[in-house]
Amino acid sequence: MSQAVKLALIGAGNRGLGVFGGYALEMLHRARFTAVVEPDAAKRNAFATAHRIEADRCFASAEEFFANPPSQVDGVVIATLEDHRFDLVSRSMDQGWHILVEKPLCTNPEDLIRIYDATKDYPNILIVCHQMRLTPVYRTVKSLIDSGAYGEMVCIQHSENLSWHHMAHSFVRGFFQNDRLTPMLLAKSCHDLDLLVHLTGQKASRVSSFGSLNYFRKENAPQGAPEYCLDGCPHAESCPYDVQKIYFEGDTDPAYIRQMGVVQDKDHLRELLRKNQFGKCVFRSDNNVVDNQVVQIQFERGIHASFTMCGHNAFERRMTKISMTNGEIEFTGLDTRIRATRFEPRIEEVIDVHAKGTHGGGDRAIMDNFTSAILTGDQSILVTPIRDSLEGHLLVFAAEEARAQGTVVDVREYEQDIRRKTWIKK
Repeated sequence: MSQAVKLALIGAGNRGLGVFGGYALEMLHRARFTAVVEPDAAKRNAFATAHRIEADRCFASAEEFFANPPSQVDGVVIATLEDHRFDLVSRSMDQGWHILVEKPLCTNPEDLIRIYDATKDYPNILIVCHQMRLTPVYRTVKSLIDSGAYGEMVCIQHSENLSWHHMAHSFVRGFFQNDRLTPMLLAKSCHDLDLLVHLTGQKASRVSSFGSLNYFRKENAPQGAPEYCLDGCPHAESCPYDVQKIYFEGDTDPAYIRQMGVVQDKDHLRELLRKNQFGKCVFRSDNNVVDNQVVQIQFERGIHASFTMCGHNAFERRMTKISMTNGEIEFTGLDTRIRATRFEPRIEEVIDVHAKGTHGGGDRAIMDNFTSAILTGDQSILVTPIRDSLEGHLLVFAAEEARAQGTVVDVREYEQDIRRKTWIKK
């Protein structure tokens, strides 16, 4: 196949419009969106206009789309909210399409087992967007581990450090601020637990976890703070979370604005922030997801890993240190340099990895991987196939069980228990 892959997009929000749609506009020779499904008319029309999609291939609902699926579609990209994805993946499999689905794949462990088992005989591509595996930095880290030059892995210290403004935008004010949809570990850090599974190359045996909502609570609101920042907060000048400082600066992340819909200008943005969830005081939202969490994991063969997520950081970055029997590999996340040290022979090396783009270059890389597999028909090149994505998701659910129950969870027993519950319900 020499022509571009023809794709349908389900969900033209932040990721659908800005990441997947942006890729297709830049890489016209590789991918083209020929259909879009989006209930918000403004978002749907904006995406259709940018990609020159005919009106009869624009759909306001998944029901309408699947009732009359467009012809000449090679694959589908699913970028809806998490609790819609299970059904969309199942219905796309019924169509026999190649599928890329945003992480997480689903919002409960029973649906995870159902999808995983259903894919055993699925002949086409189904991958989860765990793009951290494909970033140039972590591909380099993985190659160093697998080289054998640093001996055997002993333990990993890994952390995801959310910037203060990202925490406030997405997990206090935003769509992922309440565990009615997903807990923090699933919404933000299933990337990280998947990455730990990938780097170790092993399954987890036991997991424990602790976490809490420490700061963004109603009792921490300063005296006189109104429900909305723009209602005249007397603490606006001293509060880093004031919306004027987060959404109207030159370096404001455009993804923050895209999540509010099609915003025409700053006056329109200010009008939206007077009444939408992103304009609320961070101490007066209905958020309940944790703002800090630690996870301790024991893998097969005795490898131990610690993971820390915290939403109170100056700079957004992931940090990883891997201790091995003949060396250490460290990535601080402040730049794209990896420090690798061997004990014998004594060699210290700094590897500067070229990486640019969102998610450290992983967003483009996963679209390259997906489209290449479709174009060549070679599924062996896939880095995040569904068969490899079960373990990271399962580890998230087991860790949340451990946190909620205050116990250590045997991951393999947990998997079998979920399987029993899943098939009893069926």
